[in-house]
Amino acid sequence: MGAKLLAYEYVPLGFEIVIKNTDVEMGKVWNLWHNVKLTDDPENWDSEIHLINEMQKKLGKLTVDQRLIRAQIAEFCRECPLFPQSIDILCEEIGDDRFSKPTKIGCEGRGLLDSLSYHDQVSLNKQQKEILTNHAKSLKKWLEQGQAETAVESKVFGFLGQPTDNKVATVEKLIHFVNSSETSVCSFRKLTKDVCEETQKDPVTVTCERYKGRPFNCFGCLPEDASITKCQCCYSMFLDACLLCAGTSSEERSMSDEFRRFVEENVLLYSVAINSWLKEEPLKHVTWLKNARYISENDASSITERVQSSLGKKNEVKEWLAACLLKTIKDNQRWHTRTELIDGFPEATTWLRELAQKNLF
Repeated sequence: MGAKLLAYEYVPLGFEIVIKNTDVEMGKVWNLWHNVKLTDDPENWDSEIHLINEMQKKLGKLTVDQRLIRAQIAEFCRECPLFPQSIDILCEEIGDDRFSKPTKIGCEGRGLLDSLSYHDQVSLNKQQKEILTNHAKSLKKWLEQGQAETAVESKVFGFLGQPTDNKVATVEKLIHFVNSSETSVCSFRKLTKDVCEETQKDPVTVTCERYKGRPFNCFGCLPEDASITKCQCCYSMFLDACLLCAGTSSEERSMSDEFRRFVEENVLLYSVAINSWLKEEPLKHVTWLKNARYISENDASSITERVQSSLGKKNEVKEWLAACLLKTIKDNQRWHTRTELIDGFPEATTWLRELAQKNLF
């Protein structure tokens, strides 16, 4: 018999356990908050996590679908190629109360869903191809000077900026490459290296040192001759680095600032949207940044409406899962301790603070 989840009544709050795993003699325990706190010690969890776990305790027995949705939230990484579409997927599943899209939305789950055979190489390759295809379509739309309508298009358009002859030449090369059959990790790495060195007038190692972190860290962790990788982020990171190098060449924009801004605007907006659903606030109360670079006010309204529609009518299980998601989005990848957009908007997570206040009395 294949691996399966342990009976729910034996699983500690905030964890998940898989048994009959052929790779581990007695099964394995997964911490569902690792992508928030980067620790397996519950003593290091904060009060918000403990309060959300208490919500879980009051629910009674969870269905397998509900446990799998929670496991997928534990995979979430805001720097995964599917971000922020990954949040839409989770909201749909929470609303439908069904684990219907076993898509890999990050590596933070450390193999929980993999151990249950939800991510195999065939499905991962298909997912990777879809991601690259969507980027190729967005690049083509940028060439045609169309209007950005999706998150991928907003990222591509924002990273590249206004068209120039050099940018157009680079994008045409990228489209041809992505649409070819030569999209191996090794060839993708070489193309990005060439574009970066051509546009930045420095060896790629110098660029990586100057802009430490995403999306340039894949140059440091992936060997030049790598032909196969289990990491689903490297293709997207190389592509993002390529777009930023081409887009900011001879401009004063910072590549690392542009990458962070795209992530932080989406983190803020989706937190606002989920927080608003949890508080059952009408959509008209949701406001947006006046200086947003990647999400327009109209797009912000559309995304908020979509999130609330996906989550549907509130019940106790949905509220708990949405709380897990809000906490995860807010705190994922925050171990750098740098101030982010969401830190200046405490109203984006008022539901979490009110949960703590309620438990003081």
